[in-house]
Amino acid sequence: MPSSTLLSLFRYKAWADGELLDALATLDAAQDGEAHHTALRIFNHIHVVDAIFQANLLEERHGFTATNTPETPTLTALRSAVTKLDNWLVDYVASLSPQEGATPLSFRFVDGDKGQMSRDEMLLHLVTHGGYHRGAIGRILVQCGITPPRDTLTTFLHRSEPERRGQDSASLAQ
Repeated sequence: MPSSTLLSLFRYKAWADGELLDALATLDAAQDGEAHHTALRIFNHIHVVDAIFQANLLEERHGFTATNTPETPTLTALRSAVTKLDNWLVDYVASLSPQEGATPLSFRFVDGDKGQMSRDEMLLHLVTHGGYHRGAIGRILVQCGITPPRDTLTTFLHRSEPERRGQDSASLAQ
């Protein structure tokens, strides 16, 4: 049985990625070309790192030589790839036993350096890494006059589990 917290974090990640991709779709590539390109590059970097660590989790070669691709994908192609990998990550975490999560794995970074992390550490890296870069994309949207999504964990939890809004600390203590 996987950690319910870790599973919740990956459901949150998939939701937050989708929310931000929706917001990026409102950015006018003709009017804000450089900002649009930069936002896609950053999101593609998130995706490439996710794909690298997917291979590490599976103890397979990933084939990447950098943490981004030479070409920038279209928003449509990126959305498809991100959604597919986010769904895989949710399913992977849902099937992960505590023992598998704690197991350290050896791998190589794209620069050739050796690394070792447990599966849980790798997964937590993906959550924090993605959140960091989604924030940078949010700043780009603000600079273009677009309000970024409220993609916090609290927003996700209360939208996905609205019953949480009905309790306060006094009723939880009983």
